[in-house]
Amino acid sequence: MSESLPILYSSARSPHCFKVSLVLHELGVDFDRVEVDLRAKEQKTPAFLALNPLGQVPVYRDDAGVHIDSLVIMRHLDARRGPSRLFPHDEVALEEVLRWIDVSSTAMRDVSHQLYWQLIEPPGGGPDPQIVAQGRQEGMELLATVESALSRGDGWMTGTFGAGDLSVFAWLYGFRRFDLPTSWEAFPHLRTWLDRVSARPSFAASYGRVGRPFDRGGRAANRASQQ
Repeated sequence: MSESLPILYSSARSPHCFKVSLVLHELGVDFDRVEVDLRAKEQKTPAFLALNPLGQVPVYRDDAGVHIDSLVIMRHLDARRGPSRLFPHDEVALEEVLRWIDVSSTAMRDVSHQLYWQLIEPPGGGPDPQIVAQGRQEGMELLATVESALSRGDGWMTGTFGAGDLSVFAWLYGFRRFDLPTSWEAFPHLRTWLDRVSARPSFAASYGRVGRPFDRGGRAANRASQQ
């Protein structure tokens, strides 16, 4: 792709990268995607640390510079598209959206990480039943709060489709790997919401998408520093 395009440095393994990609596609931003191999620790190489000293994905580079942290990137993208589309202008509504984003990046992330390392890539001794049970219980409680929020509005997290939906979806979509919810009977709104978001074109353009290989030699980082 053209070097003039913005670049998203991401990993197909990261829900944080997934939600940024969703936002990019929802906003109609044409961009290049570079895959950072987390298993190979490419995020800790000098070339990547030149982009983000924290050694984390996602990183987004455009003509305004290099941006790190998924929330910072999402708000930057939304602000550049003219009238806000994914973050509301109303302060009360914005506070609610940011609250859900924070929940997704903390409590939902913690449940996902805990169950992933027990069930998907378990430790040598096998999963710990107590840890798995605790993780599933916490996950069910989080799903119940989402179901309640969806039942109060028109089917979106905060009444209007936006960044809150995309951020929560990026984590909850993967909960199915952990048999969460254990039953859909108590989650009709959640099930409909998951289907609605996954039917959007941004999902097909983002889920599991792997970018071109990251240049460990530093040329990608050097290009970024010269812009």
